[in-house]
Amino acid sequence: MTEARVPNRWWVSPLLFTLALIIAVTAVCMSSETAREVLAKAVMMIAGALATPFILETSVFLIGLVIVIALNQWRMQKEGDGWVYLAQTEPDPASIAAGAETPSKRLEGIILTAAPDARIDLEARLSIAEGFLDLGLKDEAVEHLNLLSAEEQKDPRAVALRQRVAVP
Repeated sequence: MTEARVPNRWWVSPLLFTLALIIAVTAVCMSSETAREVLAKAVMMIAGALATPFILETSVFLIGLVIVIALNQWRMQKEGDGWVYLAQTEPDPASIAAGAETPSKRLEGIILTAAPDARIDLEARLSIAEGFLDLGLKDEAVEHLNLLSAEEQKDPRAVALRQRVAVP
């Protein structure tokens, strides 16, 4: 999946359009008393409509939602999406035999700066397919097995899962 790149100064054209609209409305209002009266009536009608109980709460909610989403998008562009990889906190038997200590808390996570080894990712994806098979969902298991690359398809565990799918 390819992400679209948003230019850094995306806000310039909406700002210029808004300024041009304000200048045009101001120029028309200064030149015509009828335009001033129509604009004043329109503003008062819109303000009155927005001040009604149900519409006021709804519009404040929608404006707040837009502000929160806009601030979050700005923060994500500035800081990144915050994606982290959490390592397993329980060492395997070989690590324990080598002298590794178990963590003080079972769910104490370690943040990795780089993606974990691809073999771990393969194990997780094969476990998903195996879980589907255990639940009797063969179509979903086949779908996940088909997502594996050609090299991953040759893995003994993937071959064994394919054989389990083929058995009626």
